[in-house]
Amino acid sequence: MLPRLLIFLLRPFAKPIRYGALKFMKRFRAPDDNRPVIAASEHLLNEFILPSTFRLFRDEQFRNLASFGKLPRAEHDRIWNELVVAGIATLILCLDSAQNLVRLEDLHFWQKVQEHAPKQFQRELMKMGVLSSNAKLMRQLIDMRYEEYRGLLRQAREVNELENELFRSLSDDMRHLAAGLQAVGIGTADHIKRGKLAPGDPLIRFLTNWLFGLYKQLNRFVQKL
Repeated sequence: MLPRLLIFLLRPFAKPIRYGALKFMKRFRAPDDNRPVIAASEHLLNEFILPSTFRLFRDEQFRNLASFGKLPRAEHDRIWNELVVAGIATLILCLDSAQNLVRLEDLHFWQKVQEHAPKQFQRELMKMGVLSSNAKLMRQLIDMRYEEYRGLLRQAREVNELENELFRSLSDDMRHLAAGLQAVGIGTADHIKRGKLAPGDPLIRFLTNWLFGLYKQLNRFVQKL
């Protein structure tokens, strides 16, 4: 009875304790110690990206825009995968600008987190019992989609530079971010709709707004840690 009671009493303190431990690991990390990078990647996935993705996946408005009611269960699973990939792509985008978010001595750390995060997601899947071959396929999907979204980013930036006065007034980093989130939103919506995305589909704006909200959470965490 006592151990269960202790778990219940300590539960509200678990998150701050984990955060404090992670901050300590990062601050006093040794040059050849990769554990803080793994711990930060795990935290970003499990505290931000996956919970945010799950809330979106269960959101009624999102399901209406994605026509869930007309789709079989297998398609729901595929859409979930696309949303997780979009969340991880947003983390990678966030860390593209790490040099403007963190102290110079921490830059290499966050660059390593950026590189490691997709691999950590593969590990998280295997912890959940997913076959290693399937977990590896998901990591490969992340790599493939991110390369695709980088191409879309360039296109989105070119169009906005020509047509959007407000976009042109932003700093270079903010233009990169805005075009990146737009690219991920468009690409994810297109994959959800299996390439049948109509111009101006409201799913694009809905996903882009979600990605921007997730980005703000990730950005705040990276700056504070």
